[in-house]
Amino acid sequence: MKKQLSLVIALATANMALANDAFDQFLADTTVNVKARSALIKLDANDVAYDASGYDAATATTVLFGTGANAALGSTGTGLDALAGADPATVQAALADPTTLAGMNQFLTAAVGPTVVNGANSEGTLNQAGSALWLQIESGYLYDVIGFDLGLQGAVQHFKDDDSSMLIIADKDDETYSRIATARIKAKYNIGDVELKANYGRYSEADETDYLMDSTDMGYGASAQFKDFTLTYEAVTASAGNTESELVEYDTPSESIELKYQSDFGKATAERSYVKDVEHTDSYSAVSGLPMAMLGLPISDEHKMDYLLIAQVDYATRKLDADSDFNAAQYEIMLAAKLDGLTLAASYNKANEDGGADVANLIDNALINDFDRVGQSTISYVVQFDGEMVGLNGLSVSAAHFVSSVNKDDVLATGDLPYFLAGDAEFTETLVDAKYTFSDESFLKGLSLRTVFGRDTNEANITGYGVFVDYNVSF
Repeated sequence: MKKQLSLVIALATANMALANDAFDQFLADTTVNVKARSALIKLDANDVAYDASGYDAATATTVLFGTGANAALGSTGTGLDALAGADPATVQAALADPTTLAGMNQFLTAAVGPTVVNGANSEGTLNQAGSALWLQIESGYLYDVIGFDLGLQGAVQHFKDDDSSMLIIADKDDETYSRIATARIKAKYNIGDVELKANYGRYSEADETDYLMDSTDMGYGASAQFKDFTLTYEAVTASAGNTESELVEYDTPSESIELKYQSDFGKATAERSYVKDVEHTDSYSAVSGLPMAMLGLPISDEHKMDYLLIAQVDYATRKLDADSDFNAAQYEIMLAAKLDGLTLAASYNKANEDGGADVANLIDNALINDFDRVGQSTISYVVQFDGEMVGLNGLSVSAAHFVSSVNKDDVLATGDLPYFLAGDAEFTETLVDAKYTFSDESFLKGLSLRTVFGRDTNEANITGYGVFVDYNVSF
């Protein structure tokens, strides 16, 4: 009996030791991140103008009826009043006469122009400031099996002195907004060389963003990793944007399946994202680098991965289940050189005649414009500098310049009348982004200061800046 009791006590003691070890490891693998952020966005519209003098008969007719300006015919005091109540076909036939067309274009400039100019000025002028607080807890896996993530985000608007619908700082309804940004359970299990993972709940990356809060997705997912290959399935059932407190439920989940390969040679992904019976997008990406030492340059083995030639190709197609003729596609080809703390990169991005398919590598650096309209082509140039290269630890500076062109007649044919009226066929966007993060040895450890200056020559011809002050604590 004593031997049995001793054995039970020994087993219990061993189990308690294992439990303590497992819990200690669970705590060691758990991270708690707290971020306090304040931000100011100041943008100004410049030299907005509208001129309809170059419209042909078809374009003038589309703009006339698309803007509702046809309702004014009959009270213009000109020969155009004879077209009052006429249908588009009749109006377009009448505009075959050059004098009538010139009169119509003059009328459109006067009738539509103020609305276009005032709208572009209003949308392109921002003066917003606010602060936010984030808490993100990501646990380890207890017994190397189960864990949880929990996060809270809240923001307050200090002021919004503009009429723009661009909500960088402010919520559309409230001066404060907050949400449980992350609340999910996760699990993993290893079978030999295969690692299985699953999760359920809401999750926010709580990552670098130009907003006060990051977006949140609600859903579930699973993945299987074998050596360099990972297969992932995810379903999103609800989401909240950067300035929204509440999650919006989806009628149909947004799902995705991705196969990824990643090794020292590079990375490649193939993904299908879809909403059943609505649409699906197929995306492919591949990136790899070549050490410059392999080209005969005198670079030591210790630093050979600091000097690379990099190439990346991205391609995607988007199709609508209800329209078999719709087949949007987009690609981007990038070449880059990494020279220690200096990276030089350029890319060419092109959308087809049905529009883009959410391909954004270098153009993802843009903050003002979209680059996925029908037939749109964009050349991007990006320079990134890490101050550590010259002893300026904590400083990083990047500059990006985008040159884009689009056929406005093609844009109008898709029904995008607002861009046709206010947008430009060719435009540029230029950004300079500088950030300084205080070192761990400084009493200001965790504090970072960031300033972004931007200018574009499209629509509202925006110039402006953003200032971000972040304080991060992790333990």
